[in-house]
Amino acid sequence: MQSWFRNGLQTLFDAPPIFASSDPREVRLGTSSALTEHDLVWRDGIVDCALRRAQLGALSFLILRYGAAVTIAPGELQHFMLFQVPLSGAAQVRVGNTSVAASRTVGVVISPTLPLSLDWGQGCEQLLLKIPRARIERACSGLLGRHLDAPVEFFPELCLDSPHGQAWQHQIGTMLCYLGGAAGPVPAQWLAAQEEALIHHLLLCQKNNYSDHLLRRPAGAQKKVRIATEYIHAHLQEPLTLACIAQASGASVRALAMAFQEYHNLSPMAYVRRERMEAAHNELRHASPDIRVTDIAFRWGFGHLGRFCAEYKARYGETPMQSLKR
Repeated sequence: MQSWFRNGLQTLFDAPPIFASSDPREVRLGTSSALTEHDLVWRDGIVDCALRRAQLGALSFLILRYGAAVTIAPGELQHFMLFQVPLSGAAQVRVGNTSVAASRTVGVVISPTLPLSLDWGQGCEQLLLKIPRARIERACSGLLGRHLDAPVEFFPELCLDSPHGQAWQHQIGTMLCYLGGAAGPVPAQWLAAQEEALIHHLLLCQKNNYSDHLLRRPAGAQKKVRIATEYIHAHLQEPLTLACIAQASGASVRALAMAFQEYHNLSPMAYVRRERMEAAHNELRHASPDIRVTDIAFRWGFGHLGRFCAEYKARYGETPMQSLKR
């Protein structure tokens, strides 16, 4: 897990918990209400439960601590997919026939229709992300261009140190910037685009029972990529979504995503972010000294200045301010 990702949760940590208790019975009732009905078997340690939650659009972000070691048996989640990753401690999670040792570098994608059981170690505290099952299935159907013939089932282990895992953290981190409401109302169009990108990333990058169909090479890929990149560069400072880029290129969302993976080894939205970073870099190098880094970052779509600066330095070997002073 990247350190900035953990720091991005501070707003959620600072908020008072929606539920806190040291009574085992109250804990089961309180966590069942927020998640789903489940059995708890307490093991070692002292019960010290706290649950924090924030809602952004259709997505729920939660931080949950039981304190004591506990075995959780919810059966199937049914109505939502759950991503979870320990912020401290560790857990053993069994999803269907696969067991995952969850840690700060290994998250778990829990499919709604697979049997689930969890063993949280003493002192384990986890970030949970709930995504409605209907949103996952609607997005998958849209990528495929047809109705689904079975529920979406993901391979549960997600390595956060992999390129796909790091990109997943970036996408969640972008949404975490708006937790707490300090930045004012979240633009609905922006929020819808971020939800779509997050779910599409999961469907296209995390192995699932539709991966072979989703990753099938589309016809005429090179032409679609060329038209899409021309559209991206013409609208680089405007709100861009995968759907609008696909529409401009005349391709389906699935076809365009696969074409970009083939020719750029990036998703379309990752390509947009890379090109925006390059545009910001060029502007910083040629801007007058009275221009602010913040203005340039925001102009090119980077709403979180700290993350922009960290990503910029990792890419160019210097800070945005150093580029500006050249």
